[in-house]
Amino acid sequence: MFCTISLAKELDGKGLAKTYCAGCHGETGNSEQDKQGVVPKIAGFSAILLFDSLDQFKHKDRQSLPYRLKDKPETTMNKVAEKITEGESEAIAQYFSKQTFAVKKLEKLSQKESQGKQLHIDLCDDCHGKLGSSSEDDAPLLLGQKKKYLQRQFDALSEYKRYMPRRMKRKFRKLSTEDKQALIEFYTIKTD
Repeated sequence: MFCTISLAKELDGKGLAKTYCAGCHGETGNSEQDKQGVVPKIAGFSAILLFDSLDQFKHKDRQSLPYRLKDKPETTMNKVAEKITEGESEAIAQYFSKQTFAVKKLEKLSQKESQGKQLHIDLCDDCHGKLGSSSEDDAPLLLGQKKKYLQRQFDALSEYKRYMPRRMKRKFRKLSTEDKQALIEFYTIKTD
């Protein structure tokens, strides 16, 4: 899977995650303490996606927005990732990939949420799978993310400030502003 997988097995992914990630993403990757709603849940993401994301932040191929914990100075994922070695990134990725993505169930959907669900089935299910709750294709988990976080990511995608695979780009460009809002409403219906 990774070029230094044997090194990752020797490192303490849980301890590294606690050191570098828990302040924002929580110890299990469910971002419980993020009251601003801008930090994504990363529990259960594929190890490949997590490792690649850390690498992109480290090398500034992907820019993150600033974030401030109440008693800490403002930081970004780029600054955090700069401090993490490749082996540590792998160990962190392996650890968070084995955690459970926390999602609450909701029985009845509003009209907009239902529209978002259908859009997901029609356009996004192939990669994000099972209504946005599968990481089998190394795509981010969407169902259960925080609304403000998803809005910021959709804005970045719409403004071409965030990378997206070609197959996603073709589909994403077809979405109206209303379609994007419906998807966000659907994905966030089960958020705490």
